[in-house]
Amino acid sequence: MVLRNRSRFRAPFHEHKKHFGYRFQEGEPLNPSGSFRGYKGAIAAYRNEFRYSLSFDVAAYFNSIYHHDLVSWLSRAEASERDYQSFGQFLREINSGRSVDCLPQGIYPTKMIGNDFLRFIEQFHGLRSNAVVRFMDDFVLFSDSRRDLRHDFITIQRLLGEKGLSLNPNKTSDGVRENVELEDAIEDVRIQLLQRRRVVVTDYDGVPDEEVEVEQDLSEEEMDFLRGLLQQDDIEEEDAELVLALMAEHAEEAIDRLADIARRFPHLFKNIHSFCLEAGDEEAVAEFVLELLRDNDAMIYEFQLFWLTHILEDRLLNTTSAAEIIDRLNNHPHATSISRAKLLEIPDLRYGLVELRDTHLGAGQSDWLSWSSAVGHRGLNMIDRRHRLGYFAKASNYNKLVFDIVSKG
Repeated sequence: MVLRNRSRFRAPFHEHKKHFGYRFQEGEPLNPSGSFRGYKGAIAAYRNEFRYSLSFDVAAYFNSIYHHDLVSWLSRAEASERDYQSFGQFLREINSGRSVDCLPQGIYPTKMIGNDFLRFIEQFHGLRSNAVVRFMDDFVLFSDSRRDLRHDFITIQRLLGEKGLSLNPNKTSDGVRENVELEDAIEDVRIQLLQRRRVVVTDYDGVPDEEVEVEQDLSEEEMDFLRGLLQQDDIEEEDAELVLALMAEHAEEAIDRLADIARRFPHLFKNIHSFCLEAGDEEAVAEFVLELLRDNDAMIYEFQLFWLTHILEDRLLNTTSAAEIIDRLNNHPHATSISRAKLLEIPDLRYGLVELRDTHLGAGQSDWLSWSSAVGHRGLNMIDRRHRLGYFAKASNYNKLVFDIVSKG
């Protein structure tokens, strides 16, 4: 639906009141890292131009958007009636009919939706600030008048309140140009690190679409900057992403914060997976995974469980915690057929995985769990594999197709 309506995700109209982030350009999704650099560059330029600034973000943004407002937004964007009606049905059904906390998090299409939904703020005719820049739900206002900033802050609070949204008081701060030299020096280091980061664009299955290797050796100044980020209790998402991209070779300094980053920024799990691939201490990575899986209060759902299972398969099958991790992934209260299917696909013959797969293969079903179990049995020898899959193959034509493919290996 998002791809079909890509022309609706338009560039900003106003040169000095604009948003950055997730949208299409010439029919292709923008690279969020490049867009973020544009956002930070605009902030640096406007700080040099205007004396005062005010920054803030929307509290629990994705959890708080009302689904009727999203449908109304898509309708006003001139999408077809079929698309916005289907979108409304999807939002109603995805979370048992709840009107909020219904927009999936962590995937590019929903980030595009969330980013474009807020464009009504910077486009509002009553804003007095000389410049307004936004990245997703993070705003920075600029003016030579503090009175204008206060006026706009109150106006934006009111506009958001009309849609059931509010500002985060812990993320609201003002600035005066006298501090710009120190901030620019810090920003220079951040930009250097952004240029060094290793960018990997992946699909849901984890297969890299594009990989760009950059120089990995960090200067002492850059390492000190990253250590400073790790010490911040309220580390920002973009800084957490930098840490994950650049500190894998120094994982012992970052591993203690990994669970906190995972809880706060669940959509960074692909980055966490890449970090864990390069981290040297597998047992420390296993402890991180167990910390999350043992935490009954952690908001861990299908997307995160999928990537935790990837970490298990890629790094943790020979650790002392492998059996417990498998058990907790399989029996997690938020496990789904998709996350369990990823677990069943692992072709390991230990830890009761063979018996777990046999349970699904013998149920006479034709579904993701049985297909994944068949694929997971590719680790067995040919005779044993064909014997265990014989009953499964009779359940449906699709099962027979999977059986034929797996039996060839």
